Amino acid sequence: MNSKRLILGIVIGGIVGAVLVLLVIVLFDSNRSNNKGGLRLVTNDSTATAEPKNQQILVYGDYMDLDSTDYLLIPLGMKTVENTEDRGLRSKSSDEYSGSYTGNYRSYKYNFYSLDFGNCNNIIFYNKKNDETHLLLQKPAIISQFYFPYYDKEYTGEKYYFILLGIREDDTNLDGYINEDDAETVYLTDLEGKNMFRITPDNTQLVDWFIDMPTNNILMKVRFDTNKDKKFNYYDEIEILKTSINSPVEGKKIIGKEIKANIKKILDKIK
Repeated sequence: MNSKRLILGIVIGGIVGAVLVLLVIVLFDSNRSNNKGGLRLVTNDSTATAEPKNQQILVYGDYMDLDSTDYLLIPLGMKTVENTEDRGLRSKSSDEYSGSYTGNYRSYKYNFYSLDFGNCNNIIFYNKKNDETHLLLQKPAIISQFYFPYYDKEYTGEKYYFILLGIREDDTNLDGYINEDDAETVYLTDLEGKNMFRITPDNTQLVDWFIDMPTNNILMKVRFDTNKDKKFNYYDEIEILKTSINSPVEGKKIIGKEIKANIKKILDKIK
């Protein structure tokens, strides 16, 4: 009799333990999805439960002179203002919106500067001479990478007059957000930000880029979603693409299938 009670106790204890573990997992997933970063897309599904929309205000970053032009670059982001019950409107602090905007610049190779601004949504081009302004983008997006030339007086090397930028503009993994988990499209544009040329294919992310000065080409290390799992990670292949600075088009792979097959054949001999 005692042995039956012991077995029954073990079974009941196991069921209770499993329920508690499941509950913790559900709560964790719920909290993680609620704190997901990036641009949350508005659904047109009429069956979806309507959620109150938080007020959003514009956040302007540190401006920067664009070399050899009359333009100032002004990064632009969004800050959410929460409508909390009985408290009126309260702006989130910088910690609460986890660096959705930081206006930092850093020196990059080829005397280019890189803008490190978190989830920047757009760039304003302001002409200091005639007060003309225009936006770089006309759709919701995250500017994930942004490189522009900035030459000091001492620089005597080759100069380049283009902007290279990476944009996440589509919810490629279908999770309802545009963020760092989605594919990134790379563009080349003039210094006025008015003529943008796409130079990478669909379902890729930019890893690094280089200028081949003798040929005036750009070489890019690009990660493809090789296994089609809508993720970009260690398991996906990196290709090297080439495009022209003077006539930018979608980059072409420089390593062919025969070379890849030969590389694989050589590596297969390594135990």
